[in-house]
Amino acid sequence: MKRNIPAVGIEANPACVFSARVKTTWTLNFDNLLECSERVVESYPRFLQSTSAYKRDPTYKYLNETGMVERGWISPKPLKKSIAVRQAIDELPTTKPYKDALMLALMAEVVNDASNIKFGPQLYCGPQKSDVDVLTGFAGRVATMVSDLKAVSRIPRSLARILHGDARACARLINHSSPIRRFDAIISSPPYPSEHDYTRHTRLELAFLQTINGADGIRAIKQQMIRSHTKGIYKEDRDGELFRKHPLIGPIVREIEKKAEPKSHGFARLYGRVVLEYFAGMRQHLRSTYRILRSGGQCAYVLGDQASFLQVLIPTAEILATLARCEGYSVGSITKWRGRWSTATSRMVDENILFLRRE
Repeated sequence: MKRNIPAVGIEANPACVFSARVKTTWTLNFDNLLECSERVVESYPRFLQSTSAYKRDPTYKYLNETGMVERGWISPKPLKKSIAVRQAIDELPTTKPYKDALMLALMAEVVNDASNIKFGPQLYCGPQKSDVDVLTGFAGRVATMVSDLKAVSRIPRSLARILHGDARACARLINHSSPIRRFDAIISSPPYPSEHDYTRHTRLELAFLQTINGADGIRAIKQQMIRSHTKGIYKEDRDGELFRKHPLIGPIVREIEKKAEPKSHGFARLYGRVVLEYFAGMRQHLRSTYRILRSGGQCAYVLGDQASFLQVLIPTAEILATLARCEGYSVGSITKWRGRWSTATSRMVDENILFLRRE
């Protein structure tokens, strides 16, 4: 948008879709947004005092029933204050774009300051915070938003559209929901084949957005994602079986499954399936993107080599380059972007950028 380039983004996680949509809404009136924030501050004490409303709140019920409060994702006092802010936002007599902007500020405050979660790169719980001044943090984040909106208001900008859906079927999503049907470039950092649950990182945001209801809600989100970890594999997933005899993928899967045989935990026996389903999903994605890319259009994919599954090295970019050629792409290059420390192997592994071109 800052470079005045029309763009479309596709994402399966509702929390990420919400954030991206708010961040690409640059038409809000600064004074109105500040006024909305001030109204939240004024009505906040009333919601904070209501214990019964707090216990009935869907966000509290989800976090409590799933054990996230008990496990220390967020402490009781900061949680109660955060819910009071959200309830004050919900009551505002204003339009959805302003409420969404305020909600994004609250979500950022919850994750970064009010909660106990840390990222490194996996999510974990740090020291428990007995209390946090959520309201002051929220108001400060809204003020930063206003400053950012003032800055971008002077920039000529083009439309950015964010679509919620499965990237394995992006051509269908584009044809149904996008004003742009053909693209000059695709830039993406897709999941890597590793034991990394991408919904776990946004579980608090999903709870505050009230877009999930127990395990079924999380499952529905994961089913729209590229399979990349064992908690995202389901019994109906069968696309990967076609790749067992692939000259690059097959030997890796056999080595992983051989190493998994003596393991007692069930997740290890799914590692091979994860690799198969991952590359099957990425090939479906590449087949779909080929249909929406103009002749001469280019793609750049940030991809990390992996060794998360029993220390068997997976050269992700190299394998995807082979699959891309099968879908009609020409491979420009695989360029090393940076090295990354692998805790699984205690060594550096490469993150690469795979460049593709539609002839």
